Amino acid sequence: MAKVSKHHPSAGNVPHVELTLQRIGAWCGTIMILLYGASFSGIAQLFPPLSPTASADEIAAFFVDHKLWIRFGVSGALLSAVLALPFLATIILRIRRAEGRWGMLSMTQLMAATVFVPALLFPQFFLGVAAYRPEQRSAELTQALNDIFWLWFIGIVGTIIIQNLTLAAAAFIDKAEPPTFPRWYGYLNLWVATLSLPGCVVVVFNDGPLAWDGVFAFYIPGLVLVVWLFCTTAVLLKSIKAEQQAESVLQTA
Repeated sequence: MAKVSKHHPSAGNVPHVELTLQRIGAWCGTIMILLYGASFSGIAQLFPPLSPTASADEIAAFFVDHKLWIRFGVSGALLSAVLALPFLATIILRIRRAEGRWGMLSMTQLMAATVFVPALLFPQFFLGVAAYRPEQRSAELTQALNDIFWLWFIGIVGTIIIQNLTLAAAAFIDKAEPPTFPRWYGYLNLWVATLSLPGCVVVVFNDGPLAWDGVFAFYIPGLVLVVWLFCTTAVLLKSIKAEQQAESVLQTA
């Protein structure tokens, strides 16, 4: 009978149904970003972002004119964001497999994941409040709610960067057989972390490429996040399939 590697505690021990659930969780990341993006950018009509240099009256007028669309978009975003939960759970379990136990990387990823979903959810409530009764409040208050949304939504990239770094480290130390993460995926995560860094300074700049609607703070980090989600889904699915095949061989040996 084939010998099971000590670095691969899941071999022969993970039920088939668990790996099937992880496969579903892997798909949830791609489904989430498509639904979340459609709700936020399409239904709520918030792409491109509202300019941080827009006046209070301009911001208030936008929310008055689009209040119903924004509310529907917020509702869709709130529902779709929770699909990130099984996706992140799958990532954590795959990192645990790469480590061979619950270790520093899997626990760090777990704590970062607890921030990721609230970071998608809570800013939407400020957006919803801004669009709830915009005609019954001062334009300055609507502008302040809009500011909170964008600064929180984009500025909280630190948790994503930590997730990228732990995934990169997991890819480089992965000793499981078959491997959990390819090395190129580790380098991808390093690039995503680097390109996401400008999002941290949106609270400093009111205009230019580092403002919340700037190319370095919004467009590039947003693009690499989408690429990361698609690539992570593909990597997770391939890893789960390889583990299922390895377990099938062990069971028939």
